[in-house]
Amino acid sequence: MNANNQIHHKRHLRGSWIATVINLDWPSTASQKIVDQTERVRVQKSELIAMLDEAVDLRMNALFFQVKPCSDAFYRSSILPWSSYLTGTLGKDPGFDPLQFVIDEAHRRNLELHAWFNPYRVSMNTRQSTIDQLTSVLPGAPVSVYAAHPQWIGVASDRFVLDPGIPEARAWVVEGIMEVARNYDIDGIQFDDYFYNESSSSKLNDDATFALHGQNFSSKADWRRNNTFQLISELSQALRQFNPAIKFGISPAGVWRNKSDDPQGSDTSAGIPNFDAAFADTRRWVHEELIDYIAPQVYWSFGLKAAQFDIVTRWWADTVQGKNVHLYIGEALYKVAVPSQREPEWTQDNGVSQINKQLAWNIDIPQIQGSLLFRHLFLRAPAVLPAIASLREEVWRSVALVPTMPWKGGSAPAPPACVQQIGTLAGTQVKWHESAANPPGKTCYYALYRFPKGQPVDITRAEYLVATCRRDECLHVWTDPVQHDGEVTYAVTALDRGHFESAATTAA
Repeated sequence: MNANNQIHHKRHLRGSWIATVINLDWPSTASQKIVDQTERVRVQKSELIAMLDEAVDLRMNALFFQVKPCSDAFYRSSILPWSSYLTGTLGKDPGFDPLQFVIDEAHRRNLELHAWFNPYRVSMNTRQSTIDQLTSVLPGAPVSVYAAHPQWIGVASDRFVLDPGIPEARAWVVEGIMEVARNYDIDGIQFDDYFYNESSSSKLNDDATFALHGQNFSSKADWRRNNTFQLISELSQALRQFNPAIKFGISPAGVWRNKSDDPQGSDTSAGIPNFDAAFADTRRWVHEELIDYIAPQVYWSFGLKAAQFDIVTRWWADTVQGKNVHLYIGEALYKVAVPSQREPEWTQDNGVSQINKQLAWNIDIPQIQGSLLFRHLFLRAPAVLPAIASLREEVWRSVALVPTMPWKGGSAPAPPACVQQIGTLAGTQVKWHESAANPPGKTCYYALYRFPKGQPVDITRAEYLVATCRRDECLHVWTDPVQHDGEVTYAVTALDRGHFESAATTAA
């Protein structure tokens, strides 16, 4: 597949994950150590702003921000203590609300903001210093779940976790997420792949929980899968009852099941399939439409025989076919240009051809409606920069709109009014007004198109989409930095929060 010759698609979700656990992407460990609160807040906000601007520069339209890495919070909560990754101290008020800040700044740049939760993890280790921190939260802060509900806590993968088989623990997880849904203007909620997360040397001991709650199941494995199903089902129902517009998604490991274990599985030999290792029947969640999107982490090359990128993604494409569930593919940006005997494709041409081939593939397969990069700071890795430059110039060289989810509701606004284009010293200025026919809040943002003079205005042509602009007041002004001297015609459309687009109004 040649990315240069691919057909442009106007609708494609493009995003990155911003990981906060152990300060992977944000905030920096250096900022965490700043003693002066005013300076620390300034630095941490500037770090986030830089990431948002990078997303815009790469023509992304969504970000996935980790808000609950270890049963702690990157938002103001009455349930969870403030994360220690902000200040170094669990429960310490950071002096600002990171989630509110990133929502405001993302929406200002017309990026969707999805709140990313780890449902069950409580800590990253079981050291005594961690226990001391979990049991000595600052006065006035919410008590950690480790201290408040010790009967819910187990150990898996050498970390403290909530036992997913305890109904009260599951209800607590759901309520924590609904707190965010009620209090913040988020676009979506996402879980990662950490459901039952165990290692060979550190298995969750839930025999007592199974004896108490698993009487109706013939095996512990089936009971565990039902526990995970109940979490997804209960949260899905709660979100849809509260606000059907909030998107609910899952980003599981890349393989559901291997065909050797199940004829409905993929032709792979993956070591940690969702169904068998995480006890997460992700295929069922898609088929029952409990979620709005699934973003499997297909972190493999086209050449890896155990789990070929094309085989795995086609399996997921077949799985979502005909379902009210979008498919976005999680991409291993962290592997680009990293030497690997198992996957040498990641270093061929500095990894440029492999990542471009994957992202172009995602555009060409009709059932794949987006690509997510893991993770954000790798955009700055020196070895990755050639791939990012190529991505900007080739596969993502045009702006893209987020695909609609008709089952979530929404409809196109009336088109903008009084569109004008004016040549200025700063470039070509485009002005327009919000249509008086739209009720307040109907229009969320606008899309701007630029056509060569004499070219018919056709907004289905992705290559002519040049920008999006969040709605502000009635009058809007956007400046194209290039002065085209009457050689082009601009057109503007209006879109609602669900990304339904009006007809175009052409500049007079």
